[in-house]
Amino acid sequence: MGLFDKFSKTFDKFGYDLDGYDKKGYDKKGYDKNGFDKNGYNDKGYDKKGYDKKGYDKKGYDKKGYDKKGYKDGYDEDGFDFKGYNSNGFNKNGFNKNGYNKDGYDNRGFSLDGIHIDTQITFDNDGYNKKGYNEDGYNKDGFNKNGYNKDGFNKNGYNKDGYDLDGFNKNGYNKDGYDLDGYDENGYNKDGFNKNGYNKDGYDLDGYDENGYDSNGFSKQGYDYLGYDKDGYNQEGYNKFNKLNDWSCRFFCLRFVLFCPFFIHFH
Repeated sequence: MGLFDKFSKTFDKFGYDLDGYDKKGYDKKGYDKNGFDKNGYNDKGYDKKGYDKKGYDKKGYDKKGYDKKGYKDGYDEDGFDFKGYNSNGFNKNGFNKNGYNKDGYDNRGFSLDGIHIDTQITFDNDGYNKKGYNEDGYNKDGFNKNGYNKDGFNKNGYNKDGYDLDGFNKNGYNKDGYDLDGYDENGYNKDGFNKNGYNKDGYDLDGYDENGYDSNGFSKQGYDYLGYDKDGYNQEGYNKFNKLNDWSCRFFCLRFVLFCPFFIHFH
């Protein structure tokens, strides 16, 4: 758009000419006649040279030919592939995928045959072989190939049977199945009672539950939770029908016979 066109064209009330462009040359979507916005990107997000805002083309490569992960032909700018090895097969520390440098030694100085570069024997200067064990079969941390120290315990403090120095396993139980307080995984001691003094059926050593009743439903006084004894009578001698039992009745009559003459004599 020339300077003359800018002042000679007619614009509608929204500021657009007959072709749909404003005075700055952009349509309603913000693109010029060539399809680029004011920042120089088209509707696909690429500039005139074909790169997006992050500097990558449609195939995902930057101007230097590196992809979004930083690799060109499989190698980064330092010359290493995504596994960390250069074209010769060595990593940044100079070792190949098997752990050996160009001279055939690993990072501890051992060759493929296990001979140390300094000592020329199978043990290094500290007395450890290629696998990291000394003549007694223990590594620098004091554990053998099975993971146990000289006392027979692993790094977590358990022996081969799974018990620590105090005789408890990782769950806190000894070989008999009891914890430090003497209770098993269900919460009962060797006598079958829990911390509250009740067995698995809910009764204490004397045979009563937490409410004070035995397995038949009677208290130590011989009454159930309704207050009746095994014969169906309460402490006053009445059953649920309010009938006095025979023995109470006989006792009452005997008392009346014995004390009635005495009562009549004094009245």
